[in-house]
Amino acid sequence: MRIDVKKFLFIGPIDLKKTFFEKAQDLGIIDFIDASKKRGKDFPENIQRILQAIKVLRGLPVAEQEELTDDSKADSIVSAILNLKHEKEKKEEEFRTLRLEIARVAPFGKFSLKDIEFIEKKGRRHIQFFSSKKIGREDLPEDVIYIGTDMGLNYFISISKEKRTFDNMIEMKIDRPVDELLERKHEVEKELVSLEEKLKSYSKYNTLLHHDLTYKLNSFHLKSAESISQDELNGLLFAVTGWVPKNKVKELQSIADKLNIHYEEVAIEANDVIPTYLENRGLNKIGEDLVHIYDTPSPIDRDPSAWVLLFFAMFFAFIVGDGGYGLILLCASLYVQYRYKPTRDLPKRLMKLSFILAGACIVWGLMTTSFFGIPISLESPIRKVSLITKLTEKKIAFQWETKDETYQEWVKTHPQTANLKDPRKIIEATKSEDLRGVISHPLFDKTANGILAELALLIGIIHIILSMTRYIDRNWAWFGWILAIIGGYLYFPEYLKTPSMLNYLAGFDRGSLATNGLILLGSGTAIAVFLSLIQNKLMGMLEIMTLVQIFADILSYLRLYALGLAGGIVSSTVNELAGSVFFIAGIFIILLGHVINIALAIMGGVIHGLRLNFLEWYHYSFYGGGKPFRPLENIKVE
Repeated sequence: MRIDVKKFLFIGPIDLKKTFFEKAQDLGIIDFIDASKKRGKDFPENIQRILQAIKVLRGLPVAEQEELTDDSKADSIVSAILNLKHEKEKKEEEFRTLRLEIARVAPFGKFSLKDIEFIEKKGRRHIQFFSSKKIGREDLPEDVIYIGTDMGLNYFISISKEKRTFDNMIEMKIDRPVDELLERKHEVEKELVSLEEKLKSYSKYNTLLHHDLTYKLNSFHLKSAESISQDELNGLLFAVTGWVPKNKVKELQSIADKLNIHYEEVAIEANDVIPTYLENRGLNKIGEDLVHIYDTPSPIDRDPSAWVLLFFAMFFAFIVGDGGYGLILLCASLYVQYRYKPTRDLPKRLMKLSFILAGACIVWGLMTTSFFGIPISLESPIRKVSLITKLTEKKIAFQWETKDETYQEWVKTHPQTANLKDPRKIIEATKSEDLRGVISHPLFDKTANGILAELALLIGIIHIILSMTRYIDRNWAWFGWILAIIGGYLYFPEYLKTPSMLNYLAGFDRGSLATNGLILLGSGTAIAVFLSLIQNKLMGMLEIMTLVQIFADILSYLRLYALGLAGGIVSSTVNELAGSVFFIAGIFIILLGHVINIALAIMGGVIHGLRLNFLEWYHYSFYGGGKPFRPLENIKVE
């Protein structure tokens, strides 16, 4: 939840300033205000060096940590790590250069530069090396010998009385022959292995460096906070202002009791940037992590953490759309949990989020009987308890009773269903079989897909209505738009000539719902514009444009259905391809195809699951642009 912050002025004796800030850092509830904007400067060099050293150790294998009581060794360890890293980078650059040089001179083979020098001196000849793309081995100039061709280049040697140049040939200077280069390359490889082993020996100091980093960071933040305060009365007093959460104000008394410090609440000025303080625990804290991916709520926003987590899990499951993929995600999460045993707060919350998403996918897979794209018989016990199966049967039964347009269509195609009332028998009577003997139920599939599309839109309608309800006290027009959205849901099934869930589940007449829906749609729009005129005066006339925005936002939720359907089609196609080839190739296709599909499904679930929250939902109940509440506090190694 978001908690309001108050602005306080702190005044105390100058000789207690350092002690005051130390106590404030221990308390960790005051976000001091820097009027001179000095905060946010770069870390000093000693902190940057530790950060670089820790980054190096992060890329090395985990080792058992060594505890040192003498923290003064940390600086020498940092220096050693960074020196080894610098030396390793130099060797890696030399190794890269050697590889390029070996590739350049290798076509000339092994030879000795001393022998070349001896021949030039005794034979009074100049020996030169050339390469060319255009000159071949035929029609060579005088005194030029063809050596060979490599990587599209022809190589030559010239032995002549004087140095020569040739058209379309490039002279090559060779400082070291290939055998010397290969020998040096082997030495550099050994040196790199040695440097890597030396670096690995420092992995045991990772925890020590983290402790030293937190100590230096805390000291840096403390000094930065002290520099914010202003000296008053010729240096006898210090004064500083800061933000304190409303529910933490009583804790300030602990500082006042121990020190001769006066504090009092002061007015918030118009140019003050009020920080946003969110206080969440448990699942809500996971939602807060998701919220911060996009933006920080403004100081007047209501905390959306719980809502974002709930609907993100729902959207993710809808998009992934496969209980089997959920099981794989669950197994992967269990393995990571067992293998790495995260202890820090953020990784632990990420693991919990992974379990939540996996569980949501499994539940949705059971509701839709979708597991790795495997066709499940309609007679299967899983099918019979499936939510989608039950809804499909109810919709087909309703269409048979009302003899609507869809009924008329399937009776023309399948006359044998005219006298069948039981939806299961109707589904069975409309089944088809292809040349490979694969049985399908097109009526069931078409009806189920329509239900999934309606569910996606219904979820979007509920999502946006909840968003508007949260801020209806700030934007009165939302009341009218909520009525209009409900009216649209009631009316459009009649426009599309298809029943909605209100018809085949609740038994409402489609024509009556459409009439009432049209009334709500029109009156809701009129109410929205009227309330906007009252609240926003003449600018309220622009409120009518919101109708287009709402319509587009609700249609955006069809991506849930489209992405889920696409993933299901890919799963089925992978299985069909695997079944049409021999066993080993089939296993390869199944593994590769499903791995790629799982990766795409998870990417789509994360991107679009968050997008529907951050764009469509935030549009109606989120201002954003807030400044995070950052108190002076002691950083601890988790």
